[in-house]
Amino acid sequence: MPSDRIVALGVVATLVVFGAAVATLDVRADPGPQARPGSVAPATTASRPARQVLLTAAQGLDDAGSARLRTDREGPLGRGSAEGTLSWGAADAADLRLTDAAGAGRLRVVDGVCYLAHDGTAGWRRADRAEVESLDPSGAGVGGYAGGWLTALVGNPGGRLRLVALAGRLGELGPTTENGVVATHYRGSAPVAALFGADQNLSPERRAVVLAYYQAQGVETLDYDIWIGEGDQLLRLRESASGRAGTEVTSTAVSEPGVAFEVRAPGPADFAGVPAAG
Repeated sequence: MPSDRIVALGVVATLVVFGAAVATLDVRADPGPQARPGSVAPATTASRPARQVLLTAAQGLDDAGSARLRTDREGPLGRGSAEGTLSWGAADAADLRLTDAAGAGRLRVVDGVCYLAHDGTAGWRRADRAEVESLDPSGAGVGGYAGGWLTALVGNPGGRLRLVALAGRLGELGPTTENGVVATHYRGSAPVAALFGADQNLSPERRAVVLAYYQAQGVETLDYDIWIGEGDQLLRLRESASGRAGTEVTSTAVSEPGVAFEVRAPGPADFAGVPAAG
């Protein structure tokens, strides 16, 4: 039977080892409520699948109903830009200043009708929103798609974001900054047929026109760069389309979601001498 002295020495040795283990713990750090057993830390953008983040951002724009936009396009057809406010959903309206092949101009949307005028011209032209490409100053949009430049200007950017999320192959490039705002950069690509095939707002006839346009240009895939900020807010969406004539890049920056604004349709006198389109 071991002596009392041997038992006492064993107890001391055990306490020394236990004390050393405790000393390695950082008892100064407050675990906080998120570290308590059974708690779940809030998911960050980087900790969730890219598809989920993009769909959440698209839904956020749907809910906001409006935003301030800046769109720039550069490619074989030249350069174009537009800046202003746009609303969608229950209030379909826009008030944009733009520059395109015809020079500086204005684009308004009121109750689903689009109005376009360029500085120095006699007056406004008009078309239903679904036929806005008929107002393309190059004339390429009459009866066709014309690359969707004007369509992109009067469309909720969340709509295209949703299509990319549903039909695209997505990857995360990591954290970055966009105009001084902390963001996560995503990249995706989608076959043209799959992207527009996922658009339930296109009739079969309209989808055929869009696909025929891209086929004629030799564009098979659309590539995207997407910057998502805090609160799953879309900060910028950049689309690249590479075809036979070169690559066209369209970039849309989004700010002030939910912004309020007013816009009025041009009066009857503003159309004097100018036939209405559509």
